[in-house]
Amino acid sequence: MEDLIKSTEPELIFEPDGAPMSVVVLLSGSGTNFIAIFEEEMRRRDAGEGVYGRIDAVFTNAPKCKGAEKAREYGIPVVSLSSSKYFGVVGRGPEDEEAREYYDAAAVTLIEQICAPDLIVLAGYRRRLGKGVLRRYKNKILNLYPGDITKDYLVRGIDASVQALRAKERNIKCTVYIEKENERFGAALMQSQPILLKGFKERNIESLNQKIREDGEWKIFPYAVHELIAKGRAGVDAQGNIHVDGEKLDAPGFQYRSD
Repeated sequence: MEDLIKSTEPELIFEPDGAPMSVVVLLSGSGTNFIAIFEEEMRRRDAGEGVYGRIDAVFTNAPKCKGAEKAREYGIPVVSLSSSKYFGVVGRGPEDEEAREYYDAAAVTLIEQICAPDLIVLAGYRRRLGKGVLRRYKNKILNLYPGDITKDYLVRGIDASVQALRAKERNIKCTVYIEKENERFGAALMQSQPILLKGFKERNIESLNQKIREDGEWKIFPYAVHELIAKGRAGVDAQGNIHVDGEKLDAPGFQYRSD
């Protein structure tokens, strides 16, 4: 009975010790979510908060991307390993499982020469992680999808916003989730407030996507990192269920409210 009780108790994703939580961000593009997370870090630091997420390094597979350039401007260490050059040298495609594992191992080695991450954040990282890194950082890899991962109509290769419009949804939510081995989406940690789709059509999808970024992504990603995880409010039990403040969450996760 005691073992059964222990198996249902969540293990904190991060257990605060009075110092900032070490975060590593992986990115491949413009890094807008990275910027939102960093700006919230600076706000909390300047406010005198002792517990928050501190970005100790940025890793990129695209060394010249805007996100990496921005990190350098901020003075954050940037480590990079060009995936296009790497797979060209080894003579294998990026979907080769063995080659992916070697690439990830090299990336982790570079990262861990700088810091010991408490959390890894995928902020527009355009590479699928192999099993090795997912196991090494089990329940400590955070990702975001600009849609509601609980919907059963989702397919790869089409914008979440387009799929929501085609499904005649009234609104859309972004979801922050924990990466899980062998699954497209892991368990949802939290979702944004509903973002109304009224008035939007597929022909102006980019303006809708920008609204989703501003009203959804850039609010919940920083909140998940700095408020839920860095403060020790979020945990995962042996069955993979997410808990916040000691309460097991339903499938959609913690629901963000701006007020």
